[in-house]
Amino acid sequence: MSLVKRLMIAVTLAVSALVFVPAPAQAGGYWVEICFPDTRTDDPLDLICVPVKVPVEGNRKWWPPDCWVCLPSFDFWKDYVDPAARFEFNERFGKGLGLLAESHLADDEKLAEQLRAEAGGQFLAAAEAVSKYEIAFDGFVWVDPVNGKYLGDPQPDPGVAAGYAMVEGVRILQNTLGKEPDIEGALKEFDAAYEDLSELAAA
Repeated sequence: MSLVKRLMIAVTLAVSALVFVPAPAQAGGYWVEICFPDTRTDDPLDLICVPVKVPVEGNRKWWPPDCWVCLPSFDFWKDYVDPAARFEFNERFGKGLGLLAESHLADDEKLAEQLRAEAGGQFLAAAEAVSKYEIAFDGFVWVDPVNGKYLGDPQPDPGVAAGYAMVEGVRILQNTLGKEPDIEGALKEFDAAYEDLSELAAA
């Protein structure tokens, strides 16, 4: 990954982590970046990141210490997945997470329902993009994109729990493709993942 790209990611995270502008008809919170490996390149530090809004109020403790550019990264694949399919999955899945987060924080009930339905559609499209591949949680790490390092977490429980819940949600959708997709069943798993991501941001 080029230095320019790493710095751009760092600036993006700094803005998302430290500056929050409340959206209309929504409760307050913070934006955090949730990332996935981008396998279209040979650089293991290339990531696809999406902003997810979490209801964390007050001062936040940041892990790793003194690494305000570090990004939480989830890998859902133990075996080979076509890079184009994986990219499509990451894009759709990231949009789904963002919409689901907005639905959790929306004060307007109808808006929340609409956002939740749109999230379900994006998650379903993500599952369809990787329909012939078996999803399996393959790890959670913190990535320092500027210094090119992977960092562990002394308390990985929220990240690991979020990873497993997200994988189970996709698996539910994959198993019901071609039938009546169990979007509600999958959304329950994604709801649990969102709660874990909120805990991760607050930890």
